[in-house]
Amino acid sequence: MKFFLAFLVFAYVVCCIYAKKGRNGDAAGRAVLRKRLFDDYDPVNIPDDCNVAFGISLLSLDVNEDKGTLEIDAWLRYRWSDSRLKWDNKTNGIDVLRVSLAEIWKPDITLYNSANLKDMMRCWDSNPLIYSTGQVLWVPPCQISSHCNFTLDKYPYGEQKCQIKFGSWTYDQELLDLELFGGQQSASLDVYGSNEWKIVENIAKRNEKTYPCCPEPYTDITYNFTIQRIDSGLLNNCSE
Repeated sequence: MKFFLAFLVFAYVVCCIYAKKGRNGDAAGRAVLRKRLFDDYDPVNIPDDCNVAFGISLLSLDVNEDKGTLEIDAWLRYRWSDSRLKWDNKTNGIDVLRVSLAEIWKPDITLYNSANLKDMMRCWDSNPLIYSTGQVLWVPPCQISSHCNFTLDKYPYGEQKCQIKFGSWTYDQELLDLELFGGQQSASLDVYGSNEWKIVENIAKRNEKTYPCCPEPYTDITYNFTIQRIDSGLLNNCSE
């Protein structure tokens, strides 16, 4: 009976400690976990059965008509699983671990129709979140510049159609498959704001394609936008 009561007290104390630490554990526990995960980890080696969910959340959109480019500020969304990064969260109370981007393998997804071939996409290397299940979530803020063929027949308020296409640069479908983030068949507009351009149509599609360089198919996620400049006269009338 005494042993049973002592066990209950011990279990209660452990639960209280973990509850106090929360999902993130403490520094000592994270240090032990990091050592176990990364001692033999190779960040260049792609994980097995790699399926990457990819999405985009638009912040702002602008057009450079002289250069024929679509300029976008956005949060990109990546989610994939890496079995090498799993751990038992019951032993340390840690559900999620934040790491630097250089420490783990990441998909080489880029903008195929980039107007800036030197940088392709300009993104901040934000910290990915690793969950005990081995799932990785990475949401970097990015600036994107893509080619777009603008038509001037209805300038300046005519509808324009533009496309942005994302895919892995080196991993074919057998090694890395792409899917729509959350199954969402459009770019997220939850935080979008522009006083100049409204988005009339917004469609995302997963594609498979074989290129002349390589016999294996590659997957991509392509967003097709129809945009239209907002009549400044209407804006002025609304503000009066």
